[in-house]
Amino acid sequence: YDLSNNKVSGEVKITVPDTPAKPDVPTNPSKPTTPVTFSDVPNNANTEWYYTAVTELAGAGIINGYEDGTFRPANEVTYGQALKLIMMAAGYEDLSGTGSNWAKGFLDKALEDGLLSQTVNLDRKITRSAIAEIAYKALKLDKPTIASPFYDSTEESALALYETGIITGEERSGKLMFFGSYSITRREMAVIIWRMNNYMLNKG
Repeated sequence: YDLSNNKVSGEVKITVPDTPAKPDVPTNPSKPTTPVTFSDVPNNANTEWYYTAVTELAGAGIINGYEDGTFRPANEVTYGQALKLIMMAAGYEDLSGTGSNWAKGFLDKALEDGLLSQTVNLDRKITRSAIAEIAYKALKLDKPTIASPFYDSTEESALALYETGIITGEERSGKLMFFGSYSITRREMAVIIWRMNNYMLNKG
């Protein structure tokens, strides 16, 4: 299933490492790995495409829900939230602070390392294109070697993430779409971060 719960087909490549698998907690090994469930993320046919990502990341302490026991999967993600999740999944330390904006440390580091070309409003909703660009640079992915599978995009970052299986696009009227100018929801972001973590673990 893609990020919009549409069925997609294709080839799946599974790599078996020669060394024992590392625990799936790349940002903080001391955190528990028991999946954490939320009242608004039941395990059913409508949520199965993101249920594992949300509950496993929550169990590892990588993402959090709200005090009322909900995850609010349809809520949109901000630049600050995305920077923290992407950069920590890529191996950066936790740069959260208590200054004018809790995510300013991530912003400063992203600018320093070239993940962003200019400063941004950390409380603004982030686009899919921005997420792809930040993740592409943070993971230091190779340039893509495939022609664009997307009807609406030839962005290098999107192609690289597609080639590694981190994003899959959305099928609309028989066409695979990236929708780069669209915002992203918490459930979609959880799936991307979960896939990034798996990519980093397999990378070794």
